[in-house]
Amino acid sequence: MLVPVVSAEADVAERGEPGPPELSRDELLKDLDIRVWGPWRQTAERDYVFDGPVSIAWRGSRIQADRLSLSQGRFIEADGNVLLVWEGNRISGRRLTYDLESETGTIEDAEGQVRDDFLFRAVRAEKDGRDTVRVHEARVTTCTQPIPYWSFAVSSATIRVDQYAHMWNVRLQAGRMPIIYLPYLLWPVKNDRATGLLLPEFHSSEKLGYSIEQQLFVPIGRSADVTLLGTYYTRAGFGGGGEFRFLPGQSGTGRLAGFYIDDQVAGRGRYSATYQQTREFRNGFRMVADLNHVSDFDYYSDFERDLQLVSLPSIVARLELSRNGKWVSMNARELRRTQLFSDGTELLQQSLPEIEWRGRSRKLGRTPLYLSFESSIASIRQSGFQQGAPIEASYLRGDVFPEVSLPWTPVPWLDVTPRAAYRLTYYTQSQITGAAAGGSPTRTVLDEDLRRDLWNGAVDIVGPKVYRIFGGTDERRFKHSFEPRISYGYASVFDERDRVLIFDEVDGFTGAGNLLTYGLTTRLFGKRPRALPEPPSEDSIVEAGVEPLDLSRAEPLDPPAKDAPAAPLESLEIASLEILQSRSFDEDLSRADLDGDGIVEAKSPFSPIQVVGRFNPDAKTTLDARTTYDFLHDAFRDLTLSGGIRRRLAIARLSLVYRNGLGVTQTGTDALGMPIFVQNGDTTQVRFTTGFSAYQRKLSVLVDGVFDSDPSAGASHLPERRWRVQYRTQCCAFLLERLSRDYASGVDRDDYYFRVDLSGIGKIFDVKY
Repeated sequence: MLVPVVSAEADVAERGEPGPPELSRDELLKDLDIRVWGPWRQTAERDYVFDGPVSIAWRGSRIQADRLSLSQGRFIEADGNVLLVWEGNRISGRRLTYDLESETGTIEDAEGQVRDDFLFRAVRAEKDGRDTVRVHEARVTTCTQPIPYWSFAVSSATIRVDQYAHMWNVRLQAGRMPIIYLPYLLWPVKNDRATGLLLPEFHSSEKLGYSIEQQLFVPIGRSADVTLLGTYYTRAGFGGGGEFRFLPGQSGTGRLAGFYIDDQVAGRGRYSATYQQTREFRNGFRMVADLNHVSDFDYYSDFERDLQLVSLPSIVARLELSRNGKWVSMNARELRRTQLFSDGTELLQQSLPEIEWRGRSRKLGRTPLYLSFESSIASIRQSGFQQGAPIEASYLRGDVFPEVSLPWTPVPWLDVTPRAAYRLTYYTQSQITGAAAGGSPTRTVLDEDLRRDLWNGAVDIVGPKVYRIFGGTDERRFKHSFEPRISYGYASVFDERDRVLIFDEVDGFTGAGNLLTYGLTTRLFGKRPRALPEPPSEDSIVEAGVEPLDLSRAEPLDPPAKDAPAAPLESLEIASLEILQSRSFDEDLSRADLDGDGIVEAKSPFSPIQVVGRFNPDAKTTLDARTTYDFLHDAFRDLTLSGGIRRRLAIARLSLVYRNGLGVTQTGTDALGMPIFVQNGDTTQVRFTTGFSAYQRKLSVLVDGVFDSDPSAGASHLPERRWRVQYRTQCCAFLLERLSRDYASGVDRDDYYFRVDLSGIGKIFDVKY
């Protein structure tokens, strides 16, 4: 829209010619700075005519034209490549009449820019002072294309700099096609946020009905704002809420949001509330608050669209205060977690509070020993159902877990690291579990303290390490190594593990007896150019709240310059293969039901053999494969495959998890107390994501989904599918998306989403169905 006019002075300087003569200040008013590049003449005492290119500077403003006349030292008439510039604003046109004293004038066939992104083209533009511009028969936009992707055609508009543009008879156009008519529109013309109504959003839900949502945005100073919203559902009724955002300091953010609706479908009031805040303190402490509360677990699936919220099995509220030092880190945490189980029961778990100290491995003085530790003290409360049995407990827990190690390298090809650790955990309450006459689990919480002492000792041996370097130049040189390793560990077993109240990973640590682990690792290293930060795209993208396709780490469109310095080389692991197995001296690590009758016929203290392979030929290609070989069945038990490829205009990610059902799972005990095992079924799950961009990354396409297969149940389906098309330009963005999800409860949900965002306007079309 706006085509800037290059000044004659700049053009002359570019050709290397001498600059124009400057008229002395005695010849004109002392406030005028006039430069000319052609003939000029004086017609009266204060009247001049410039027949060649001329530039006039006046009180921070500048006028430039091919021909110009000045009368009485203040009145200007100019034509030919006229340009008027003041305070970062500019208007160009064919002809100009202007009064320097009052700073008013008219430009014909005008094109202008007010502030950074308010552009217009008008039959006539009138400037009234330093802060007001009036345009007639104009088209305004934020697009810079000759034919803008979108614009507002108006009969007239009054533009007040750093305030608002009042526009009459407004026609929204896509290219030259009219879309919407409005008799009046108020548009903020300022860099700061402005108060105003956002355009309404239209949604549809099979359960709640059609809906319309209206939002009001109100800034509160430079560090806070409020968005109020009202929503009407044709079935559920009226609802309302809002969001308050604020900056508590220079290094922090805050957000408070809530919504309430008197749900006519459910017959009760339903609500959600969220408070989030982060804050960095000068003394090194950092605070994180994330408090969430909803009226019921179905609220997310009914009113939220975000998959992470919809499928959330728990509601978490946490407040943390942490500080990381050179060696020790401290974290004080209050946590409230409500979990929902498939049988409809709930479990409330709270820590009020928990204080944790962690120490990273550090050398003890001049000794060869290294010390690391974990410790915590917590006030814990649990209420509801856990593993099918009711629980009501409120107790204190203290935990101390130091570890001492002695790294030793007697020769360059051998590493030996002995380790010793001790864990002490104290509980002020304990439990007794059992089974009722009908077989249902029971739990009794006792006000009897419990002490858990666990000793742990291990030694890790890596070597002898053998390697070979082959190849010629640096980029073709490779290093291949073999690293056998063996580790023996002893962990004392806690015999009263059934008395421990389970809250987190601290309580699940009960020891493992004598365990020997051995394996072989082979690695391939190569020299690769160091990955440098990629330059941003030259085409700025309007986000406007639309989440873009994740192609941000793709290669730049333009090749690097020929004279650009080469990136330094660094050694990278491009491939590895690891084989591991463990042998227990206290229990069986492998069990097999060879004939499928539910009775385990084969046992072994050796674990299945684990194989892990990785392949990373470059920074944009990854492949990870894992499998387990069950020697009792003489077959591979499972396979996990994941990887991704990122290229200049496309990405692809894939993960596959396959289990052939050779393993068994203990489901309980029989009347004699003997364990009951159930053969696992074959399952396959595939997660895939692929996308590409085109037209200089303006068009993005994304396909994402999950495929589940259970041959034993004769079922295969796609529980989650997503198709997404997005077109983004410098001044607008269009998004079309479909989400299809099948929940475990048998409820299917299809969401269609279409959204249009305009730079400087925001959402003008938002439909969810």
